[in-house]
Amino acid sequence: MAEPNRLPDRHAAGWLDVATSDADDAARIQRQWMPMQYDQLDGGAFAGRFRMLRTDHTLVVTELQNRTVLKQQHSPTDYCTISLIRKVSGRGRCGLDTLSGQSVGYMPGGRDYEVQLPPSEILYFGFDQRRLMQAAEVLGYDMPANGNRPVFLDGLDAAGLNRMADTLMALRDRAAADPTATVNRQYLDDVVLERALEILVRAPSGATPVHVINMHRITQHARALIDSSPNEPWTVMTLCQALHVSRATLQRAFQRHYGMSPLAYLRIRRLNGARRALQAGRGTSATVSSVAMHWGFFHLSRFAQDYCQLFGELPSTTLGTQWPAASTAPIPVSERSS
Repeated sequence: MAEPNRLPDRHAAGWLDVATSDADDAARIQRQWMPMQYDQLDGGAFAGRFRMLRTDHTLVVTELQNRTVLKQQHSPTDYCTISLIRKVSGRGRCGLDTLSGQSVGYMPGGRDYEVQLPPSEILYFGFDQRRLMQAAEVLGYDMPANGNRPVFLDGLDAAGLNRMADTLMALRDRAAADPTATVNRQYLDDVVLERALEILVRAPSGATPVHVINMHRITQHARALIDSSPNEPWTVMTLCQALHVSRATLQRAFQRHYGMSPLAYLRIRRLNGARRALQAGRGTSATVSSVAMHWGFFHLSRFAQDYCQLFGELPSTTLGTQWPAASTAPIPVSERSS
């Protein structure tokens, strides 16, 4: 897909509705306001949809994906999200926290997050964190750790959030049907913030066992090393040397955290890195063989086979494919009368 047009600034209102054909497409859109990367973990052609409504103070996003994706992001200091897993085929995770159908999460700013989700549909609301904390104080809500700690809740009745999201996403059609209709965006911002906070202020679940935390630390340190050289391939041996752990310890940590061996994880990361390099090489002198060799794939026919199995297309197709244009559509807005 195409690099979407720049989103409206924070004082504008607008829509984005894009069919995604690559795991990193949705991340590419969101990189306009925070660092983010998506890696596809299972085989097959990717298909999804990214919808977004942006108003003065609120971001509402629904994201659909048909493949398992590893999402890595850094939330800016002044930006937080409240999210809901609307549908999921299996279980996912954010760090040490398990995510299932109807899981609700609060992710404050100034942190790195790693989310792994199987085929799913998610909904999230993005807010200025100071505004959210001010609203919580006005409403008399006690946010855990003063809003500075992530919170994940399960087994909640999220029907209200789902209905609100459906209503918000239908506003575009209503505006198109009646050009004279306008959205009172100040009221919309206030209502969305209040409803999202309402479902969030529940007691979080219990603590995580220490031995799980140790496994988590190993995988997080491994990921930090890999991310420190994002354009270079890593091996299991170099990871073990850098982390001062045995291959067996690394194996247990990756199996527990990612559900795969470190070798399989590194291979998938290399394939995703090669895919990004091929996409970046469109219209240049880059070749499939040069990209494959750089990422440590020395058997070109096997690389093409593995690549096609993971992404549903040949690497030569990725290098030569042009992204279709995407566009935003404004919605009529009006300020609330004082």
